[in-house]
Amino acid sequence: MHGIRSAPEISDQARFVADLLDADLRIDPYTVENFEVTLLGATALLTGETHMSGAYRQKPFQSHYRYVDVYRRRNGRWSVVYFQITKLPS
Repeated sequence: MHGIRSAPEISDQARFVADLLDADLRIDPYTVENFEVTLLGATALLTGETHMSGAYRQKPFQSHYRYVDVYRRRNGRWSVVYFQITKLPS
């Protein structure tokens, strides 16, 4: 992981996945709050919030995020086509 980021930035899928799989990152179990699903034909919007804690390179962190995931149904399968994560005050 390239560190827990505090400044806004845009990341591509490869970097996002690499950050999540970084051996120096430990994310504690967390729950999703205010979860909602909105179906719009072959498109689904999933929104919610998480309060996360864990450690990166043994340095503890806490964070609060709001997210939206956009899924599209194609050939009977749902696939993520877009996601956005916004850091909120902890």
